[in-house]
Amino acid sequence: MNSSTFPTPALDRNSGSPLWAQFRDALRAQILGGEFPAGTKLPTEAQLGEQYGISRIVVREALADLVRNGLIYKIRGQGAFIQARERDEDFVSTVLGFSDEMQRKGRTVRTQVLQQELREANEREARSLDLKPGDQVVALRRLRSVDDELQLLVETAVPADLAPGLHRTRLENRSLYDVLRRQYGLRIVRAERWIDAVMPDQPTSNLLGITGVEPLMRIESIAYSSNGRPLEHYTALHRCQSSRLHVQTTT
Repeated sequence: MNSSTFPTPALDRNSGSPLWAQFRDALRAQILGGEFPAGTKLPTEAQLGEQYGISRIVVREALADLVRNGLIYKIRGQGAFIQARERDEDFVSTVLGFSDEMQRKGRTVRTQVLQQELREANEREARSLDLKPGDQVVALRRLRSVDDELQLLVETAVPADLAPGLHRTRLENRSLYDVLRRQYGLRIVRAERWIDAVMPDQPTSNLLGITGVEPLMRIESIAYSSNGRPLEHYTALHRCQSSRLHVQTTT
């Protein structure tokens, strides 16, 4: 790739967003959009600065962030190159939420909230969250995509007393774990998860855009705070047609 063939979206100098972040986001969108194959060489910092009308320091800061997130890599003396897309997903083996883990890898997550309500916990939720009969939960049902590919259908329950008003909080395209941290001071430190394979019913297939026979990975999780109280129970149905779940263990 040379500078004459590299697309150059305009940057908004009147925006409140820093130029380096705008430049990073422009490159990130092109990379995640599949415009450049893995191994494609980017123009030099000087060429990119000239194209976008920004300094090399601004270019260097944006490229450094893309390197940290695994979207590009640098070879000393040769320049920057497009990294192969990482398809292993590690959220199942970490206490990061799905959105947090995908964003760490430079992936774009979209969340559609199908259901969000305050209700009495069902038997399974009450048992998992150590609740008494009649206790309430905030129940969520969300459809999630990664890089515009439908991937996950998740049903979540959070004890209502821990997150008052959560059933009225806007969660479209937001990380639930981030909301719990910022608004309620709730931090998940460990989780138990169970994984098996299931065949989806027709409504689930319709939501996830499945047209043929495709088994799904079912993940059930109970997440805990530092004091040992369960904070969240979820059941997720995960499409694995273009990715793998990665679990790392230690001794």
